[in-house]
Amino acid sequence: MGTIVLIRSSDNKLQRAWGFLAITLSILLLLDNTEWVYLYGKGGKGLPDRAILLLDHLSLWHIVRTVIFFQFFSLFPLASLKPGWLTLSRITNFCIPIILITCIACCYELFNGQYTKLRSFSDIIKHIDKQDVILRIFLFIVSVITPSVNFLFLFFKRWIPYRRKQNHSTVIYMSCFGLIMSGYIWLMLGTSGLSFNIFGYLVIVPMIYLNRLYLRNENPLSLPPNPAEQLKSENAEVVREMEASVTVLELNNQLLSLMKEQKPFINPEYSLSDLLGEMNTNEHRLTNVLRYNGFSGFREYINFIRLQYFKEQAALHKDSTVKELMFKSGFTSRSSFYRYFSSIEKMSPTEYIEKLKE
Repeated sequence: MGTIVLIRSSDNKLQRAWGFLAITLSILLLLDNTEWVYLYGKGGKGLPDRAILLLDHLSLWHIVRTVIFFQFFSLFPLASLKPGWLTLSRITNFCIPIILITCIACCYELFNGQYTKLRSFSDIIKHIDKQDVILRIFLFIVSVITPSVNFLFLFFKRWIPYRRKQNHSTVIYMSCFGLIMSGYIWLMLGTSGLSFNIFGYLVIVPMIYLNRLYLRNENPLSLPPNPAEQLKSENAEVVREMEASVTVLELNNQLLSLMKEQKPFINPEYSLSDLLGEMNTNEHRLTNVLRYNGFSGFREYINFIRLQYFKEQAALHKDSTVKELMFKSGFTSRSSFYRYFSSIEKMSPTEYIEKLKE
C-alpha cells in the first residue's frame, strides 16, 4: 500500500513522504521477524513461554531504528498543517535529540564491552547501577517521549497555521500513533511471546487505515485553506506579511488571474504540465506559490478551485443537478467528488444545493 501511495503521489511531496514511511515500516517489520526467527528459531525450540526482554538483545539498534521511525511519524500532522514549512533543516532540528541518542548508542555498542543480561523486571532493578542498563532504560523512555511530544506543537498558538485547520482525521492519526506506540511498549517489555503477535496487529491495522487515508486524500490531516477573499482581516494581514520572494508574489498574481479569467480547471484533463506551460515557469517555483497559498500540491489546489467554482455555479443555477454542476466544474468521479465535498463542507452536495434553495 505504501508503494501504491508513492506511485500515486505525483507532485505532492507530503504524500510521497508518507509512501516512503510506509515502505520503511514494512522493512522494519521484516527485520523484526528475521530477528526473532534467528534468536528463537535456533534449535527448533520456538518462542519461549516468557520472552527475554527485547532490551537484552540487539536492543540499541532496535530502539534507535524504531525511534527514528516514530520521530518522522509524529511530524506528519505539522507538515500537513503547514505545507512547505517542514524543510530539511527544520526536520534535522527536530531530529537532533534522536541523532545524539544514536551517537551515544553507537559509541557504547562499539567501545563498551559490558552487556548485562535482563530476563525479568527484577533484573532491571537488581542491575540498575550498571551503565548499560541505565543507557538502555534511558533510550527506551526517550523513544516513547520524544516523538509523542511533537504532537504538542499542534496545540501551541504560535504553531497553528495561518489558514489551514485540523480535521477529524488528525485525531484518528494521533489515535493510530497511540496504538502503535502501545504495541511498541508492550513488545519492548516482552511479557510473553504473545506480545510479538499483538504488536503486529497494533502496527499493521492502523497503518493500513492511514495508507487508505493518503490514497483517498493527498493531505488528509487538515482542511484546505479558505479562499483569500474569505479571510478575516487579521488573517489576510498575516498572509501578506509572509516571507515570499518577488518571483513568488508575481507568479501568485499571475495564477490568480489565470484561474479567474480563463478557468482552465473546468477541463477534467487539465494537468500540472498544462499549468506550467501557461504560466511559463518551472515546477519548483509553482510549488512555492502553491505553498504560499497554503496548498500541498497541484492536485489539491485544482480540486479546491473546482469546489469553489461548483459552489458558485450552484448559487447561480439552483435548478441544475449535482451531476451537471460536478461535470461543469471539472470533476469526473461522482464518488470521489461526494467524499471530497463532504469532508470540507460537512454536508453532501445534495444537501448543500437544497440548503441554497431554502
